[in-house]
Amino acid sequence: MNIKLIILSSMIVFSIVFLSCKKDENKQLTQPTDNLAIDSLVATKTNIKIYEQTFITAYTRGKNLKFQWNANHGTIETTDSSTVMYWACPSCVGLNTIECKVTNDYGTVSDTIMINVY
Repeated sequence: MNIKLIILSSMIVFSIVFLSCKKDENKQLTQPTDNLAIDSLVATKTNIKIYEQTFITAYTRGKNLKFQWNANHGTIETTDSSTVMYWACPSCVGLNTIECKVTNDYGTVSDTIMINVY
C-alpha cells in the first residue's frame, strides 16, 4: 500500500475522531448537591422508652422531592413526608437505624439517624 495513502487515511480518521469529541462550550455542569441533598436528620428525642414516640425531620435541598423512610425495628408513620413519627415496640430495645431516602430528577440520596430505645 502507498505510504501517502496510509498517512492521509490516518489523518482523516484522526480529524473525524477529534472533531466529534468537541465539547459544547455553552453547557453548564451542575453539582448534584445543588439540586438534591439531605443536610441533616433531626429527631425530637434520640433516647426513647418502649412505646414512646419521636418525630424525625429531614432537612433537605432540591425541588420535587420524594421521601422514603425505613427502620430496622419499630414503626414509622407517614413515610412519604419530610417529617415522620417513629415509635418503638418491646422488641426495639437498643440502637435502631432509621433511614431516609430522598429522590428527584437528579437521583437519590440517603442518610441515617440512630434512635436508642430503652
